[in-house]
Amino acid sequence: MNASILTLLLTILFVVRGIDSSVCVCTTVPCPVQGTNYLTEGGGGQGKYIYSNHNGHAVVTSATVIITKSDLDQGTDTTSCTQAYSRSLDDDGVEDCDAGHILANRLGGLGNQPINIFPQDLSINRGSYAQFEGNIYDCMVSGASSGTLSWNFTYKNTTETKPVGVQYDAVFDGGYCTTLSSSFTN
Repeated sequence: MNASILTLLLTILFVVRGIDSSVCVCTTVPCPVQGTNYLTEGGGGQGKYIYSNHNGHAVVTSATVIITKSDLDQGTDTTSCTQAYSRSLDDDGVEDCDAGHILANRLGGLGNQPINIFPQDLSINRGSYAQFEGNIYDCMVSGASSGTLSWNFTYKNTTETKPVGVQYDAVFDGGYCTTLSSSFTN
């Protein structure tokens, strides 16, 4: 399918779903749409990302990803388009936003896919959130055959596009870990 036909089809999809397609500056990869978005992670893990419409913008409300050891260290860094995408959703009036991976790069998360990106407070992303992701990584290395990771994002209201909180849970099959859970402000 040539690029102009794909662009036209995506534009029609955005209009039908009530999403402002101009928000997503990335033109070479799929942008999230309202409803369920699927993503095959860096090592083959399967991700399901749920997006809602907040004031004409698709925002992530929850996600579930099943990873295995083959996903570890198979993610990608963010790109200029995913960084710009994230900043376009940073509506709290403070310019402190990272393009946060929902599923971490080191856990197989793709930073070059807007579906796996949300506007995240820089100090949380590089601090407590990164430490929690490190704990998940350690659990996977300890012998877990798989990990089911889930996120629930909260917003002040249905017009805000930057989440104010994230509940992050992990359940493991095998290894020394059974579950991990943490709540993060944003």
